[in-house]
Amino acid sequence: MGYTSRISLTTAKNGTSIPFMDKIKQKLAKSALRVLKPLVRIFIRFEVSHTEFSELAKTAYVEAAYDHFTIPNRKQTYSRVAVLTGLSRKEVVRLTKGRETQAEKTKGSINRAARVIQAWLIDEDFTDESHMPKELPLRGDHPSFESLVAKNSGDITSRAILDELIRIGAVEKLEKDFVALRQQSYIPEFNDPEKIELFTAHAGDMLETGAHNLSSDCSEPRLQQQLTYHNIPESVMQEFKQLSREKSEALLNELNLWLAEKKEHTDLRPGEKMGRAGLGIYHVEEFNKEE
Repeated sequence: MGYTSRISLTTAKNGTSIPFMDKIKQKLAKSALRVLKPLVRIFIRFEVSHTEFSELAKTAYVEAAYDHFTIPNRKQTYSRVAVLTGLSRKEVVRLTKGRETQAEKTKGSINRAARVIQAWLIDEDFTDESHMPKELPLRGDHPSFESLVAKNSGDITSRAILDELIRIGAVEKLEKDFVALRQQSYIPEFNDPEKIELFTAHAGDMLETGAHNLSSDCSEPRLQQQLTYHNIPESVMQEFKQLSREKSEALLNELNLWLAEKKEHTDLRPGEKMGRAGLGIYHVEEFNKEE
């Protein structure tokens, strides 16, 4: 007769034994609340109910089971997914069929206005000797804003892209029908659906990095670092916000140029895989609660 062995720890309060995995679950539950609260805050703001969130959570469990917990050389079964997730087999079948009939997922396609900004920052035709974005005539011979848009936004007109970039404050119209780039990233307004897409892309990448680093077979941890100080005066916080923005934009622009150069001039080796690479930076700010 087989049995399962579990490492146990002893609590300091009453001497009772707590299974090791249960202790990890307690830690994960506490951590999950910290991760979920900002997400739920957004859901409540946009009127996503607990019932709707619960359905999303079930779907996420099923997708994670299929994507990350298959047995090599064996097809994932409804029963195994049910065991892994704690959902009923009936629920797994329903959610799996929904997953299979779903339209093909987008591969994180970058917004067309964002593509224009990115090209304006790295394309040698649209940058000066110092790798800074040129002031461009709206129309006319290449390089112009019109040719920049034509090269990087598919069939969207330069007028539509210009209106969007002016709306979010990324581009400024100058005299004599010239335009200048004033913002090095695409940041939609508060209630713009694309701002939600940016949030999910950034948060998803950060959590994916953490999940990778916590995996049992992680032989090459990914970069996961954060700098925070406590009990900082508000005036210093404001100075740091400005300094960190300037330094971060400079770093991301440098990395942007490096990756663009490598992508353009590096030949693919036989059998070499293709993928997505990048670096995310975010600002941390939280005031002490008043006592």
